[in-house]
Amino acid sequence: MDWSAAAMHDPARTLLLGPRESFVAARGPYPPVFGVWELVLFLGAGTAFVAAGFIAWRARPGEWTGPLIIVAGLLWLLGGLRRSSDPALFTIAAVVTNLYLPVLIQVLLGFPTGRLRYRWERWFVGACWVLATVGVSVEWMFFDPRAVATPYPSTSVNLLLVHHDPTIATVVQLTVGGVAAVCGLVVTVVIARRWRVGSPAYRSAFLPLGAAGLVAIVVTVGILASAVRFPGSQNAWLLDLRYPTSAVLPVAVALGVIRYQLARVAVGSAVTAIGSAPPAGAFVTALRRAVRDPTLALWTYAAEHGCFVDAEGRWRALPVPGGPQSATVLERGGVPVGALVFDTALPAADPELLAAVRAAAALALEHDRLRADLQEQLGEVRRSRERLATAADTARRRVERDLHDGAQQRLVAAAILLGRARRAGDITTRDALLAEGVGELDTALAELREFARGVFPPMLAARGLPAALDSLAQRAVLPVRVTGEPASRPPAVIEAAAYFVAAEAVTNATRYADARTVQIRCETDEDELRLRIVDDGCGGAVVSPGGGLDGLADRVAALGGTFEVHSPPGAGTTVTATFPLRSVTA
Repeated sequence: MDWSAAAMHDPARTLLLGPRESFVAARGPYPPVFGVWELVLFLGAGTAFVAAGFIAWRARPGEWTGPLIIVAGLLWLLGGLRRSSDPALFTIAAVVTNLYLPVLIQVLLGFPTGRLRYRWERWFVGACWVLATVGVSVEWMFFDPRAVATPYPSTSVNLLLVHHDPTIATVVQLTVGGVAAVCGLVVTVVIARRWRVGSPAYRSAFLPLGAAGLVAIVVTVGILASAVRFPGSQNAWLLDLRYPTSAVLPVAVALGVIRYQLARVAVGSAVTAIGSAPPAGAFVTALRRAVRDPTLALWTYAAEHGCFVDAEGRWRALPVPGGPQSATVLERGGVPVGALVFDTALPAADPELLAAVRAAAALALEHDRLRADLQEQLGEVRRSRERLATAADTARRRVERDLHDGAQQRLVAAAILLGRARRAGDITTRDALLAEGVGELDTALAELREFARGVFPPMLAARGLPAALDSLAQRAVLPVRVTGEPASRPPAVIEAAAYFVAAEAVTNATRYADARTVQIRCETDEDELRLRIVDDGCGGAVVSPGGGLDGLADRVAALGGTFEVHSPPGAGTTVTATFPLRSVTA
């Protein structure tokens, strides 16, 4: 770097201005000194470009915006070689002075990914590259800084010089400046139009970068124009204004990344609202605020109807592609649970944020589904308890009726006979009455034993489930085959439930199914007991509320097991009960 007095006042070495603008600016009433302060601002702006580019690249590695801003920053810093006293470095820096501008134009037109989507955009950016290289190079071909009379003659050697002709250089410079102004106007119009027709999500995402780009374009074009048309207004602070103005762009990119991170935090905060509000409430409101999309909606999937339902309970179809809204189906474990509907501009503006929102929304819908399932299960538990209580009351009344109509009547008859025998006058009558009373007592005892066997078979308590099932098979009217052998004896409550499932199934096969044979298979492992009863009857059995099978289902469910009935018409009935062993103690 050349820090001599002549170099510090050399207009040719001022940064970010073309050859003619530099010398016109130097002829103002306040000739600028191109010294350390300008270099500090220049390096600060270039460093901001590179740093913001790396931040954007790291945050979104699949997009071009970060690398493009890094390239713009490096080209910016390369222009600082105009401070060099080496002719080659000076010439290279002079040519690349404005090459960062086409890169920034691509960033603006290719928002948010940095990729140009339309052919005219690629042609336009290519023309800007040609203008920034060829136009400036031609200008330097006809301008020799050393031939211009100034209080501090230039010492910069221009290796592109062909012939020093200020008139041609001025014409070329005005032409390049005019075309550059038109290019800036085109970019301004395109940005304004996209802003006007853009959705709220697009506007929110584009606002920092678009506003910074417009400010940079307007200020840069204004300074270049005033340097040529109004040289008397030039002074050092006006020229130095270019650096913070240009640095607005990388700052906007950094703010965009910070905004994205804050949006991720907002999505995380929305997740905390899942437990306190349904998807139609605070959670969706928080998501809309996080992505700045007031149209965002969360629909649930009604599997029984095969369609989506909005917050108002209306059936909805997914938006068609190409419309103002898009949708993505949310799944948990490969099963659809809902759909996230959002502005079409959102995926391009914030793809990673949308992915986070999608994951949070799927979690919310899964939470809501699990909560609904839990409420349904709690309701079923309450109904099951009511049915069990009703069944217990019914069983108690049946016991009372059976005892009253059976053994109790026998005992009453025996008591009457014994009383008559006590009052009998002759031995023959007394013996006859006693014999008749003993018969009534024997009948009552037999009925009580049979009744007790139905309540809880003694064989079950004494020898376990296999022996009780064998006894059940022996007493059955139909041929019943029992197979399987439990590896270990299950808890008594499991044995009782399994026995009554088998007894009810055999009874139903006998009374209603017109079956010829019944098979019972019982087996256990370390975790569960499985009982399977199959008959070859007419089938068609259903678990109806209040029926015997419904009571068995409640009894099995109360032990944490499962109860299934498969009974297609004409194909027999299969009753399967599974009981967990680890969660039940004897």
